[in-house]
Amino acid sequence: MPTSLHRTLVPLTFTLLATPIAMANEPLRITGSRLNDSQAPIFTTFTEATGIPVELVTLTMDELAEAMASEAEPPVDVIMVVDSSNIHAQVEAGWFQPFESEWIETRVPEALRNLEAGWSGYATRARVIYVNPDKLDWTPQSYEALADQRLTGQLCLGSGRSPYNVSLMSSMVLHHGEAEAERWARALVANLAQPTGGRDGELLRAVAEPGDCAVTVANHYYYLRMLESADEAERALAEQLELVWPNQEGEGLDGRGAYRNVAGFGMARGTPRAEAALRFLEHTAADEVQQDVAAGIFYPVVAEVGEANAQRRLGAARMDPASMSELGEHAEAARALLEKVNWQ
Repeated sequence: MPTSLHRTLVPLTFTLLATPIAMANEPLRITGSRLNDSQAPIFTTFTEATGIPVELVTLTMDELAEAMASEAEPPVDVIMVVDSSNIHAQVEAGWFQPFESEWIETRVPEALRNLEAGWSGYATRARVIYVNPDKLDWTPQSYEALADQRLTGQLCLGSGRSPYNVSLMSSMVLHHGEAEAERWARALVANLAQPTGGRDGELLRAVAEPGDCAVTVANHYYYLRMLESADEAERALAEQLELVWPNQEGEGLDGRGAYRNVAGFGMARGTPRAEAALRFLEHTAADEVQQDVAAGIFYPVVAEVGEANAQRRLGAARMDPASMSELGEHAEAARALLEKVNWQ
């Protein structure tokens, strides 16, 4: 099946200021593993602005893959996309159809969208370093420093099959090449305090609590949730941790910034509701939606909406400007290298 990158652009250029379309009474079908609340502001404000109801469709990834591989009408109109490695695989499988939107191109940075591939970013997250300063007499300040032998027996990491770690490895391949990325990953495996595995929240607790784990890598929002938890014990654990924004100083790759990834939405290939789907994709870049993102645990893709809660709580940081499409192109090599070095 040809990928959406090889399809002709669909000439769709609407704006949120348009009047409700004729098919407004027909629901826009949206699916995604992280979508479970049809009354979330992103959906309710869309319906208020356009008159188009939203229907959340529950599908497993296998069910969605099977449906999108057929020639029949897709079961949904919009698909939530999360992580550059996943997005690349879905684009290559032909799940999305390209579209045009001057609004999105104006609002969303180029690195966080690919309209020719059929998707646009909605929010970002950073994957950063956490340490327990009571267990260390030295703090790594970069991703590359995690390979330092001074961390032998102190590093704890999630699975190499996690899309988050695949994409982090993709960034190392992008910036350093496969040979150097392999050496880096081997050194990390040599520094492990325990077998790889566990979700980010579990790893943060392991670093905060007594034990060998002194350093880990996790998405910023797990830590932010701990800081803002109603559970006093969770907040106390967070206070044991120090967040390190990697690669903030120096020239070139030393100061390239923290690795980030994206969550967004793609237009399903073959949807008969392409106009409504585009209206929704444009809505995700609207001020009110992006302000809601900024007030939560993620970073907005539209900088003009102001300072995010995450920035207020965790501090300002430089982010790696690498595009999600570039990262995705290195995902296959990253997976192979992770397996090769036994980062399981």
